[in-house]
Amino acid sequence: MKRRTIYNIMYAMVAMILATACDDKNDSNYEPGLPTADGSMAVYFADSNPTEFIFQPGEATEVEIGVSRLKGVETAAEVPLVVTADEGLSVPATASFAAGESSATVKVTFGNLVESRKYNLMVTVPEEYADHYTIKAGATTYSGYIMVAAWESISDNVKMTWTTKGVTSEFTTSFQQLGNTNRFRFPNFLNSGVDYIFTIGSNSTAFAGYNCITTYANYEPYEGTEAKGAYLFDDATQSYPTWTVADGTIEVADICILEDYGTTTGYSCISIYKRSGYVYLYWTDYTDGSTDYYNAVTFWWE
Repeated sequence: MKRRTIYNIMYAMVAMILATACDDKNDSNYEPGLPTADGSMAVYFADSNPTEFIFQPGEATEVEIGVSRLKGVETAAEVPLVVTADEGLSVPATASFAAGESSATVKVTFGNLVESRKYNLMVTVPEEYADHYTIKAGATTYSGYIMVAAWESISDNVKMTWTTKGVTSEFTTSFQQLGNTNRFRFPNFLNSGVDYIFTIGSNSTAFAGYNCITTYANYEPYEGTEAKGAYLFDDATQSYPTWTVADGTIEVADICILEDYGTTTGYSCISIYKRSGYVYLYWTDYTDGSTDYYNAVTFWWE
């Protein structure tokens, strides 16, 4: 009897432990999300909205943030917004949707901003207008910043060489940085009339001691699967530049800048310490129908 009594006590203790461990009601921190409100228009900010706006002094006084809705499109609506913004930015408290329209814009205005300072803003859709469960290309909160910055020269005596159809041309340009941001450019790249604007990233695996260059503006992406590249493109005119080199004897139709190929990164690269680098051209097309491949632009400065 005594042995059986001990077993019974042990079973009871184990049962109590298991019951305590599995008591989800008392121990779980899970809290179900709020259900979508009846009549919600499922308003959200599209993923395509930029999260940073950087301008030169006097270049802009406003930006627009796109906002969309999935439901209630047939009627006009004023949707309130919860806004947090740094002083100096003016953000409307509502988004206005016209009848039959699924998208609208929130216009953020500003005056004279302090150069190289980030002015942050966050805009959120109230819960009664949100839908967190329907799949959409966006979110109910937008966060970003606005900055004013001027281009400043690191060097005004950058030398470049570029061989086209066997003829080497030499160029002199500037190397500039946009305020204290990670934005750099070579103005009038290769006399094309278009600025080559880029960011500087991680270590290049193609050229030891150099850092990867990634095209930031004035480009269209190369669509190949084997490489990451960018066509030089004029964002202002929405066109590819065509220009002459080699004392006007060779006309360039387009260039494709190679950044990465397979697992090798940083074919286009720069070293601030070494004051040199490469803009590696995947190819150069000419107006006569011919093409050069892998004709890199070499640059350096004192």
